[in-house]
Amino acid sequence: MSILVFGHKNPDTDSICSSIAYANLKRALGQDAVACALGEVRKEAEYALNYFKVDAPKLIDGVKAQVKDLCLDTENILNVSSSLLEAYNLMNNKNVEAIPVADEEGKFAGCVSLKKIAEELLHQHFKTIDTTITNICKNLDGSVVVNCSEKISGRVFTLSFDMETVMETLESGDIVIVGNRFEAIEYAIDNKAALIILTSNTEISDELKAKAERNGVSVITVPTNNYKTSNTINHCACIESLVEACDCAVCECAYAEDLDLCEKCLYPVVNAEEKVVGLLSAADLAKLPKKDVILVDHNEYGQSADGLESANLLEIVDHHKLGGMKTDLPLSVRLMPVGCTCTIIYNMYKENNIEIPTEIAGLLLSAILSDTLIFKSPTTTELDKQACEDLAKIAGVDMEKYGMDMFKYGTSLDEYSIEEIVNMDFKKFDMSGKSVGIGQVFTLDIDSIFAKQDQFLDYINSTDFDLLVLAVTDIIKEGSYLIYKAPDAVISEAFNVEGAQGVFVEGCVSRKKQLVPGLTAAVKNM
Repeated sequence: MSILVFGHKNPDTDSICSSIAYANLKRALGQDAVACALGEVRKEAEYALNYFKVDAPKLIDGVKAQVKDLCLDTENILNVSSSLLEAYNLMNNKNVEAIPVADEEGKFAGCVSLKKIAEELLHQHFKTIDTTITNICKNLDGSVVVNCSEKISGRVFTLSFDMETVMETLESGDIVIVGNRFEAIEYAIDNKAALIILTSNTEISDELKAKAERNGVSVITVPTNNYKTSNTINHCACIESLVEACDCAVCECAYAEDLDLCEKCLYPVVNAEEKVVGLLSAADLAKLPKKDVILVDHNEYGQSADGLESANLLEIVDHHKLGGMKTDLPLSVRLMPVGCTCTIIYNMYKENNIEIPTEIAGLLLSAILSDTLIFKSPTTTELDKQACEDLAKIAGVDMEKYGMDMFKYGTSLDEYSIEEIVNMDFKKFDMSGKSVGIGQVFTLDIDSIFAKQDQFLDYINSTDFDLLVLAVTDIIKEGSYLIYKAPDAVISEAFNVEGAQGVFVEGCVSRKKQLVPGLTAAVKNM
């Protein structure tokens, strides 16, 4: 199973680019890793992906163990044309009393139970049968001599009586079981039987084969004698008439923890098109593996994938403060006080002597320029700057021009709703027992935000957070305008300004180093 590498929910450019770059590094080191995202790619990251022609990460909604993570049984999916004997053998082998059946298109049709098979074999009159050439050959170890029709339906006769009786009894469309009685065989061909089953490996002449083909008579040869063949032919009947409707299909995306399966049944696993893609038993759920995951650009449960607690957390690569995560096993943690996770990943490429491809260099550069606001953020370090100089050369871009073009594209907010803007880069925090949300949006068009300030306030005040702050960061003025759900006094104390809606906090551009510490201290003193 692939290692899933992903950043935080509502992913920003660093989360998107670091997941791609780190997954690429892992693959270069011989590990199977896949870049993922916990939300849609935003415009700024979209610009970087398009510029360097890189596909977006795989979108996932959580890392709980899902049915599709199992090695499902795909060998024993029966359809309505399968035989009674196949169905019985599968139930016997799996020690269950009911099995799912697919229709001819592969979609779930219903279930066949051991009880229904027993009733069919006990109560049918055994004179007629609906089956297929395939079923008979499979169950009787037969070989096709002449195949004129895959589907076979008709009365069944074992020709063990005299020719006069044969001539009185046999009709067109019958199924004939016969040994080396060639006169009877030729008569059955002449009278256009549907199928002749030659027992004890009886062979017929090429002339009879040709005549059978002309008359539309299928011919099979089997190693069993008349008695064994006659007894087994009924087990070759198709199970279609025994299928009972039931609501037991399991979606391949279903979470294992939500399932309650009966130990005496097999369940069909279906995909989005409702086609059966495998079989599932209660015992299989115990074998469901945990997903292997690596976190980049975050290390808090509240910001991460749903179900992270039940996954195998292998690594964390981040530039934020420790978030209090607990694990059952030791893991590799790489935290550095730099402006961007991609700075750390850049250095990990160098440490492992792995050449950075042009497109990966471009993504690493994009993330660092984004997180450091082209080095205007107080989180910027010399390591960030050095990384960008090296990466810009590999990517072949002028980083100042590229960075501004990326910001211009990414900060246009015209197409977003109020709710989308607030939650665009949003993180939750617990501060002295208070539920606090901090959203941050970077834009070069501040007027478009304040034209809708009342609408932003209506939405922010409607949330369940005790306090919520939206920081509208102007990268040119190097500061942030604050729209908030909080007492004015808290904002005043946190940022040393006069608390009022839309107040500008000069130099405040970092959630990590300015917004969070300031609010944490102010909330503690409430």
